[in-house]
Amino acid sequence: MCFGSPKTPNIVYKGPSEEEIAANQASLDLFREQMQEQQAAFQSQLQSQIEAANEQTAALQEQLGNEQAAAAAAAAAQQTSTYATTTQQAELPDNAQTTAASAKKKKPTKTLKISKSLMAASEGAGLNIGV
Repeated sequence: MCFGSPKTPNIVYKGPSEEEIAANQASLDLFREQMQEQQAAFQSQLQSQIEAANEQTAALQEQLGNEQAAAAAAAAAQQTSTYATTTQQAELPDNAQTTAASAKKKKPTKTLKISKSLMAASEGAGLNIGV
C-alpha cells in the first residue's frame, strides 16, 4: 500500500513588516528619552536635597561646637570659683498655697458581739468550740 510520494512542506516566514519595526523602534526611542529626562530630574532633585542636608549638618556641627565650648568654659569657671551659699527666711505671700497636717479621725472601738437569740437552738448551729 502506497499513498504516494511525500511532499516537502512549504515554509513561509511571516514576520513584522518594516513599518511595524520602525514604529516599535520609534516607541523604544521615545521611552529611552523619557527615562533619561526623568533620571536627570531625579538626580538634580536628589543632589539639591543632599546639598541642603550637608548645609544643615554643618550648621548643627557649628552649633554643637559653640555649646561644647560654652559648657567647657562654664565648667572651668565653676572649678575656679568658691562655693558660697546663703539662706534667708522670707514671709509667705498673701496668696501662697500651703498644706496643713491632716487631723486624725476618731474611730469607734470595734467589738465583736454575738447574739444568741438569732441562732437556732440545735446541734451544729452557732459556734462549736471544742477543748
